[in-house]
Amino acid sequence: MSYKLSALENGVRVLTVPMANRESAAVAIWVRAGGRYEPRKISGISHFLEHMMFKGTPTRNTRQIKEAIEGVGGVLNAFTGEEMTCYFAKLLKHYYPRALDVLSDMVLHSTIPADELAKERTVILEEIKMYEDTPDELIHDLFAEKILHGHPLGKPTIGFNETVGAISREDILNYQKRLYAPNNIIVSLAGAVPDNALELIKPFFNGLPGGEFKHQESKAEIKGAVFLKKKKTEQAHLCLGVKGPSHRDKDRYAYSLMDNVLGGTMSSRLFQEVREKRGLAYAIYTASSPFRDFGLSYVYAGTGKETLGYVIELIIEQFTNLKKEGITREELTRAKEYIKGSMVLGLESSSSRMGFMARSELYHDRIQTVDEIFEAINKVDRDDIVRLANQYFRDEDLTLVVIGDLDELPVKELKC
Repeated sequence: MSYKLSALENGVRVLTVPMANRESAAVAIWVRAGGRYEPRKISGISHFLEHMMFKGTPTRNTRQIKEAIEGVGGVLNAFTGEEMTCYFAKLLKHYYPRALDVLSDMVLHSTIPADELAKERTVILEEIKMYEDTPDELIHDLFAEKILHGHPLGKPTIGFNETVGAISREDILNYQKRLYAPNNIIVSLAGAVPDNALELIKPFFNGLPGGEFKHQESKAEIKGAVFLKKKKTEQAHLCLGVKGPSHRDKDRYAYSLMDNVLGGTMSSRLFQEVREKRGLAYAIYTASSPFRDFGLSYVYAGTGKETLGYVIELIIEQFTNLKKEGITREELTRAKEYIKGSMVLGLESSSSRMGFMARSELYHDRIQTVDEIFEAINKVDRDDIVRLANQYFRDEDLTLVVIGDLDELPVKELKC
C-alpha cells in the first residue's frame, strides 16, 4: 500500500493513501479523544461533543452541513470510541475539496449552539434508553464494567443518564479545547487522492493554534467477577471472558488466530459445538476489544434460561481444551488464511484502508504494512496458541455477565 505521512507546522498529521482507478475519495478527521480520557463526572462528553459538531458553524447551520455532502451523493457520519473520535465523509472524487471544507468547518469551528445542545441532550438520553432496551448490545458494556472494576474503559462511551443530563456547554467547550489539540489530530484521505492533497489541506488546518495535549492513562485492575442483571427478556444474554492483548502486543496476531478458531466464524469450535451440534443458540461468537495497553476478550451467546448453565459449561470446556491441547494444524492454517483474506478484502474499500492506516498511526506512531502483518501471522505456530491460552484463560480473570429473566445464575464460580 502506498501512502504519504506528513505533518503541518502546528503538529496536525496528514495521511494520504492514493488508490488507483477509484472514482471516490474517503476523508476523515481522527481525534485521540474518547471515553478513556473522561473524568467520571462528565462520562459521555466525547460522544456528546461528536453529536454537537453537526449542529452548526458560523457559516453553516446543521441542515446545510448535511446537505453539503448528501446533496452530491456522499455519506457524512461520525463515531466515538473508547480511545478516538472520527468524523468522515465519502463522496465522488470531483467533490473531494468539499469534504475537506465541511469536515474541517465542523471540527474546528463548531459553535455548540445552546438551543441545539438542549435538544441533542434529549436525543442522547433516548439513545441510552435504546441500549437499555437492547440486551444483546448492553451486555458488552456491562461486561467491560464488571471486569474492569471502575477503570474509565469500563464505562459506556455513550455515558450515563446522570452525567449526560449534567454536562454543560462550558464543559463541552473546555473539553474540546483541551483534547482537540493539533498533536491529537490526524487527517486521513484514501481513494482518488490528488497529488497536491497536502497543499489543499493546509489552508483548512493551519489556522488551528499549536499546543499539545498529553494523555494520562490509568492502569487497569482486571479481575474476575460473576454478575446477573435481572431483566424481562426472552433469552439469557451472556458474555464470558478474560483480559486480552493490547493493540501493541507482539502476540496480538497469534491471539487473533486463537480467537478465530474459538468463535470467529461459522466453522469455529463454539459455533459448531453450541449451535450446529446442539441447537442451543442462534448467536454465539467471540469478540475482542484491544486498547493501547491491554485488551478484553470474550464470548457472547444468547440462549434460553433453562440452557444457560449448559452453554456456560461448553464455553469453559473450550477454554480448557485450548490450554491443554491447543488447535490442530488444519485449524491453524484455516485461521491464518481467513484472517489474511479478510484483511485484503477489507482493504479493497477506500474507507477501510483509510481507517486501517489511521489507526496504525494512532496506536503505533507509524504505518504497519500488510506484508509486516502477514509475516507475523505466518510465524505463529501451535505452541504459541497453547502458551497464549494458558497466559490469558486464567481462573482469577474469568468474568461472567448475564442479562436475563433469572433470579440467580446456574454457576457461582468459574474455573477452566
